[in-house]
Amino acid sequence: MSERTLLSEIVHCPHARECREDLAAENPCREIVDYQSSLGLGKFQVPEPWSGQIEQAPILFLSSNPSISSDEDYPTWDWSYSEVHDYFNYRFGGGRKQWILDGTKSLLIDGRYSGYTKFWASVRKRAIELLQRNVSPGTDYALTEIVHCKSHAEIGVEQSQEQCVKAYLLRVLELASAKVIVVLGSRARQVIQSQFNISTENSISDSIEIGNRERFFAFLPHPNARKPRSFAKCLQGDELEKLRAFLR
Repeated sequence: MSERTLLSEIVHCPHARECREDLAAENPCREIVDYQSSLGLGKFQVPEPWSGQIEQAPILFLSSNPSISSDEDYPTWDWSYSEVHDYFNYRFGGGRKQWILDGTKSLLIDGRYSGYTKFWASVRKRAIELLQRNVSPGTDYALTEIVHCKSHAEIGVEQSQEQCVKAYLLRVLELASAKVIVVLGSRARQVIQSQFNISTENSISDSIEIGNRERFFAFLPHPNARKPRSFAKCLQGDELEKLRAFLR
């Protein structure tokens, strides 16, 4: 499947559209889609397929679902395909706008930039730790989620994740070029361990072939967790060096 086809399918997810257009429809995605119920159909903030150049980045960070901000200059269903493609693939740089500044601050509707986003700052630190050099967000690493619709505090994720994972997870991972997929947080960890039959005791997986490429999964706490979150503190023995060697 091409990047264009998959991006368009996720952005215009039929499950999200059904929930928006048919208020009586019974759908596992109802709660997470209705999180934006105050917005008109055209102003619905679209499901987030990924952020960054997913077909090039050697590291992919995978978490539960994207957070939402009503102030962010973010795609809605009235954006064109070319605008949406530019946003998600060049969100961290190289696009028609500087959508994210310094890898941590999002462009707002009024043209200013937000304060720094802790999640983005944390994944940048983890990418630096893996690659042992300064990194370029969006090209050295990309981001995606197990559930693509936006909410706060994972509202609606539990109900929607089975349907969203079935529809999109494997296809997103097949599209990605990442050698190392860093899974952040317990919810995403449980999904990946179940989908790929990985022991719950492991901090990293064995090599797994996905989309004709060998990958390693590495499991870390969510950046908001109140516990050690670095590779050095969370992995065991020579696991960190094994990941670094695979990325060389």
